[in-house]
Amino acid sequence: MGVGVGAIVQPQSAVTGVGAMLPNPSGAFLFPNTPNIADFLTFLATSVQIPVAALPYSSPWPGYAFNQAMLTVIRIPVPLGVLYPLAVYNLATAILFAITPDVAGQNYFTLKRGPGPGGFSLNAPSTGLVVASSDVSTSVTLVPPTWAAGLTIGQLELAKTPWGREYLSFAQSFGPTIWGVT
Repeated sequence: MGVGVGAIVQPQSAVTGVGAMLPNPSGAFLFPNTPNIADFLTFLATSVQIPVAALPYSSPWPGYAFNQAMLTVIRIPVPLGVLYPLAVYNLATAILFAITPDVAGQNYFTLKRGPGPGGFSLNAPSTGLVVASSDVSTSVTLVPPTWAAGLTIGQLELAKTPWGREYLSFAQSFGPTIWGVT
């Protein structure tokens, strides 16, 4: 398979191996209009492509990230099709990169959280968005743009990963009374 997607304890009919759920081999969502752990694992396998060595199928971390995203993303009472699940999966992926420890012999998540090539600088505090820089490491200007003036520190942290930015894009599309981002 080549990509890791974590695991969650499921009824025996839904598991392969000991408590490990695998992504849908076709790459398609099983229930595209409702967020669920099986489709989140498929999202991780097809879109994110984390190596199995870095996130084994038995890892509990995708389940933790998914549960946190489900508590955060507020469902509105109108049909959104796949938009609501994608908002949940993108937020869960951003959370996954922030919380998942490396397994023995791996440094995948450490590198992704770091400032180097391919890293998202998740370990560096952020009080605004970069609007200008004059050198790779000596001068950076952080300023919250007008649209970002009301963002919390947590929401500014989400802007560091492509999945966090995608979640913020979904949330911003629906306004402050629905998902909390103006």
